[in-house]
Amino acid sequence: MFSHPGKVCMTYFQHFCFSMLLCSLFCKGAVFAFLHSLLPDFFITSSSDIVNNIQYLITTSGCRNK
Repeated sequence: MFSHPGKVCMTYFQHFCFSMLLCSLFCKGAVFAFLHSLLPDFFITSSSDIVNNIQYLITTSGCRNK
């Protein structure tokens, strides 16, 4: 039924969990970016830290890690 998870060497459930992890990181990043806009001396590197973490997770997950 769903072909995408198999194309990235994941089961449906693995893909679901991975996508939910990314969703939580994006939400965390949005909150920190908002707080940083109000309080510039706080969460100074949080956006780039989260972007780098997400990029690492994407490039090392599923078929990409082989």
